[in-house]
Amino acid sequence: MSRLESMQNFVAVVDAGSITAAADKLGLTVAAVSKRLKMLETDLGTRLLTRNTRQLAVTEAGQYYYQHCREILEEVGRVEQHLQAMQGKLSGSLRINMPMTYGKVRLTKLLLRFLQYHPDIHLTMQLDDAYVDAASGDYDVVIRVGALDDSRLVARKLENAYLQAVASPAYLARYGTPQTPEELAAHRCLIYTNVSQREGWTFYDQAGKQINVQVRGQFCANNGEVLKQAAVAGVGIAFMPDFELEDALLTGELVRILPEYAAPPISVYALYPTRQFLPEKTRAVVEFLIHELQVG
Repeated sequence: MSRLESMQNFVAVVDAGSITAAADKLGLTVAAVSKRLKMLETDLGTRLLTRNTRQLAVTEAGQYYYQHCREILEEVGRVEQHLQAMQGKLSGSLRINMPMTYGKVRLTKLLLRFLQYHPDIHLTMQLDDAYVDAASGDYDVVIRVGALDDSRLVARKLENAYLQAVASPAYLARYGTPQTPEELAAHRCLIYTNVSQREGWTFYDQAGKQINVQVRGQFCANNGEVLKQAAVAGVGIAFMPDFELEDALLTGELVRILPEYAAPPISVYALYPTRQFLPEKTRAVVEFLIHELQVG
């Protein structure tokens, strides 16, 4: 048995919390896993684990060895992925978290195409409008729309989105069409709750002057698709990114208002934890998305 296999065996036991659970994960017998541990401790000349029939604990030496084993095994995995990529092959699991509507409208088709190029990648898309800690390690890549606030992360810009004020023809027929941003204060507006409302909605006139408007309304939600449905139903005026509105504007369900006033762009980023050696699969999917969204 190689030292690398011994490390994998030891790490599996610590991660699983028991020899029995590690044996199930490794597809080995309990006796085989236990024997490997004893051989490793004999070779190292130190006890890594204290164990009895009920519990297993990692010694101080074992904790030190475990941390370095994890780093070594991860580095071996990265080297293997890089070699595979040099041959045009990527494999393994890839976990990406993204906002619900942006993921559905902008990324799904692109990521499915990425899988066609790399059939050995196992992709998990988590679509969720809740804030996710991109540094937690739960995901390989986190897609974020809007401002960034964490310098621990690498941020690669995917594209810009542009906010537009829209309403249904029925709403405008009933309440009138605002001619200036200031008039929005007297209208029923649809509020997106995942961003701060302290500064209200921001516009720029043709001279570049910034206009901030405090808005209010009877309907709030933390999901853009829900707000779009409310706007189509005539509940109020929505202020949403262009990628969420394309279909409704084409069908005439929604009408853009205040077209002479620009809104500040919203940048979309791919985030991942800072690493000395980035897994090749992560690099590849981020570069693919950048190319498709900015060039393609």
